[in-house]
Amino acid sequence: MKISRILLDAVLPASLVIVTAVWAVLAGTVPREWAYPALLIAGTLSGDLVIRFVFHLADVSHERPTPDPNPWDSAEPPPEPVTPPLRGGLVIGFLERSATIASLLTGHVAGIGVVVAVKGLARYGEFTNARQREQFIIGTLASLLWAALFAAAALWCTTEPGPFAAWR
Repeated sequence: MKISRILLDAVLPASLVIVTAVWAVLAGTVPREWAYPALLIAGTLSGDLVIRFVFHLADVSHERPTPDPNPWDSAEPPPEPVTPPLRGGLVIGFLERSATIASLLTGHVAGIGVVVAVKGLARYGEFTNARQREQFIIGTLASLLWAALFAAAALWCTTEPGPFAAWR
């Protein structure tokens, strides 16, 4: 992984989250002008690493049993078809997470339905096998949950009396 990608996907989002958390601890609440854009950027960018990790956890291809070859058949078994990955997932994921966070922060929850509908309709014709459909579903759900986490954090740290009022 390139150093610029690590900076963009991990260091910048972590820095934004840490600054927001420290601000919330020290001041009680964080101004929306900071928290909303900071956590939108952090959630959008950091989601790529999280989704890749979820795909890694969900990959059970090494656990699937392969059928025993037929000892009476002298012909070689046909090779398994190559499953091309769904292209454009990185950019689509960024747009999906940012639109989801923006929808939740502005109170337009129906925007999430629009995001999922547009994504599903646009990708529908690309699915050639079950593995691609599985990749689509897992990636979409993980991305939406990650975005919802950051939207909830933004709302939580901007709401009076603040997330850490009991600590003061």
